[in-house]
Amino acid sequence: MKLNELMGLMDAKSYTPSLMKDKEINFAFCSDLMSDALVIMNSVKDPTILEHTILITGLATQQSIRTAEMLDVDVVLLVRGKIPSEKVILLAHEAQVMLLSTETTMFNASGILFEKGIRGVKYNIQW
Repeated sequence: MKLNELMGLMDAKSYTPSLMKDKEINFAFCSDLMSDALVIMNSVKDPTILEHTILITGLATQQSIRTAEMLDVDVVLLVRGKIPSEKVILLAHEAQVMLLSTETTMFNASGILFEKGIRGVKYNIQW
């Protein structure tokens, strides 16, 4: 799915419009715990998957941008109507992370995207 189509489905606002590009999104990952995002997404063996992944979170802080940056994920979707501070927006610009926001809940956003063919990031960790 193209990013602009995803934005339409989510009625999403871009906080970094100068960074917007029409990229393909094939995978998603949801978390409000960035430590979980790091553990799960760092276990992905194929780095090209992360190039086509969106991080969905309700965490409207610098942590979510830093996490995306470390993972080479360049799209973050804030859910539940979260509004990032100016500091977070500036960091997103610096990190080249496209920062979006929607009023949709995390559960509903995930369901909408799954229904449209976006799949969750799969991982295989030996605990």
